[in-house]
Amino acid sequence: MKKILSILSSTFILSLFMFNSANAQIENVHLQEAIRQTEAVVLAVDVMTMTQLAQEAERYAVEAKSTHPENKHLQEGLKHLNDVIKESRAGEPAAARKAAIVALSKFNQIESK
Repeated sequence: MKKILSILSSTFILSLFMFNSANAQIENVHLQEAIRQTEAVVLAVDVMTMTQLAQEAERYAVEAKSTHPENKHLQEGLKHLNDVIKESRAGEPAAARKAAIVALSKFNQIESK
């Protein structure tokens, strides 16, 4: 009986570790995709493309933020993505690109931790 309980408890603990690891990987995928989309904004040549890519990056960043709502770098990156959207809609590609570079910097600070 003790052996069965030991096996069950070990299995339960292992499944908890696997679940936590899967959540971290999902968050990491969202963050990596937000970074990828933000990099594409920096390279985009027209404001329509910048807007679309920034909106996509924002969607992924919000998904990553759902796991860590207190992360300052993520919050700041999202603020700058909002600036990208605002500036690109206003027809200001240089200002949008500058905001995207700052957002990218913030997201990369998360990635390097």
